[in-house]
Amino acid sequence: MLSQRLRTFKHISKTSYFLVAIFAALPAFAGESTTDLLNGGSRNWLPADTSWVFDNGEIAGASSIMDGAITDPAATSFLVSGKTFGGDIVVTMDVTFDAGRYLGVYLDFDQEAQTGIWMATGHALAADAASNQVERAYIKTVEESFWIVRATGELVVEPGSPLQLRFVRKGDVYSIWNDESLIVTYHKAGGYPAGPLQIRLTNASARIHRLSVESDWIQHASATLDH
Repeated sequence: MLSQRLRTFKHISKTSYFLVAIFAALPAFAGESTTDLLNGGSRNWLPADTSWVFDNGEIAGASSIMDGAITDPAATSFLVSGKTFGGDIVVTMDVTFDAGRYLGVYLDFDQEAQTGIWMATGHALAADAASNQVERAYIKTVEESFWIVRATGELVVEPGSPLQLRFVRKGDVYSIWNDESLIVTYHKAGGYPAGPLQIRLTNASARIHRLSVESDWIQHASATLDH
């Protein structure tokens, strides 16, 4: 299981971030297909561990522990789509956190090569954080297990309150949106090859009420191309 094979991540924070302010509003989407990943429940996903529950049109997930190190497999729970989404992509998610605030989406990510884009709601602030620090979302690039923070933006997560998120690839630009507001964006020249959509919780428990993907094309695990 992927949740048992989490490799050691190398995180590098950068003090200057390359922000590409190319969106004034959520970009218009010209993709070929829309997939509702709640419709059909577990059939949309590769076999997942028992920390993921598919019920009543929702997905509920939780890590085994809530205060573990980021490299501890017990602190992390993966869910991997049985489909690969390619081209321009918009992942729309309504989610409520019951505990924690760390949810991430892998776009264009190759699990074997450990290369691609990782976009996340981010870590909670430490109890002793300075008063001028804010909770953040971030985008990382991953190159053969080497993780680099590329851009961050303020994002407040309130446990028990629904949160609408969008994780977007438009051309070579990746971005995270909260409702209609742009939180953070990063330009990756050439982007990355398409890979299965992956969701990851770390030290968190959450319920996903809506999860849809607009994309230029879809490839099933059986390698049948839809578009």
